Parts: sequence; C-alpha cells; structure tokens
Amino acid sequence: MEYLLLELRPYMIDVNDDLYEMLQEIPYKDEFDQTNEFYGKTKQQIKDEINAKMKIAYSLNLSRNVLPNETYVLYVDGKPVCMGGLRLRLNNFLKRHSGNIWYKTRPSQRHKGYATILAKLICERAKDLGMSELVAQCDVNNVGSNKVLQNNGFKTYVNPLCPDWDDTNFYKKKL
Repeated sequence: MEYLLLELRPYMIDVNDDLYEMLQEIPYKDEFDQTNEFYGKTKQQIKDEINAKMKIAYSLNLSRNVLPNETYVLYVDGKPVCMGGLRLRLNNFLKRHSGNIWYKTRPSQRHKGYATILAKLICERAKDLGMSELVAQCDVNNVGSNKVLQNNGFKTYVNPLCPDWDDTNFYKKKL
C-alpha cells in the first residue's frame, strides 16, 4: 500500500473529483458534533477557502482573526482517505476547543488506521517546523480519536483553561 501526504499550499490546491467526493462524504456534523466546513460547498468555494487559509499560514496574507494553519490530505493508493491540519499558533479558544492538530476520516475509510498515520505525519511536520509541543482534544466518547492521539504518544492532562470539563479529553505531546 502506498501512502502519500499532500500538503495543500497556496496556488497548489486542485479540488479534483476524488477530493471533492471525500469532502462531501464527511458529514457537515458528525456524531461528536465535529463539523466539516467544506460540506455542501462547490469545488471552487473549497479551493478558494483552502487557498485563503494557506496564504495566511505562509504569511502571504495577514489576518488578525485567522491563525496560521496548514491543511493536509492523506492519499492511499491514489485516493483521498482523510484530511487534517496543523495549527501553527493557538489562541485561548483553540486551546479549549481544538488544539494544534485536527483530522477527519471519510466514513467509508474509518477503522483502517489512516487517521493514526495522518496524525503521525502531522506531528513529524510540526517537529520539522521547530514546534516543541502539541496539544489536542477530543470527546471522551470518541474512541477512535482518543486511540489516534494515544497511538501517537499524546498524554492526557488537565487543561487549566477548563479544568472541570468532564466530557473532553485534553492531550499534550512533547516533540
């Protein structure tokens, strides 16, 4: 099996039929209330939105309201199976509600280890960028996402911004 990580950078994204199909297969809101901001949008809207975020990530376009973020798609045997991202900086909102990394797997490709592989590659990218620590979070009932983080060396911790949240697992990983 061949794994290929495609980093989506400014001017390089092509929302082809396979990628568009994956983005429409991932529901707008999943069973854990995680959203897919690309669901229901046209290929051009998705391309424009991702490229706008990439311009910010690479300081080609500055914005006070959007933090730098790299977006990735994991391809297996030439087909996109999951997507994710690396937030290069966090504000307090993201420290409570998300973290540095995020990922979504298309429903037809779940339970195959692809999110674990993508998270590993994202952690390697973060280390290459000189980041020393990553934080992440997920719903305590999201068995799959908890396994992805644990399989990648993330350890649970009490988030000082929300110490009494008992429905969320917060994770850290030293790089």
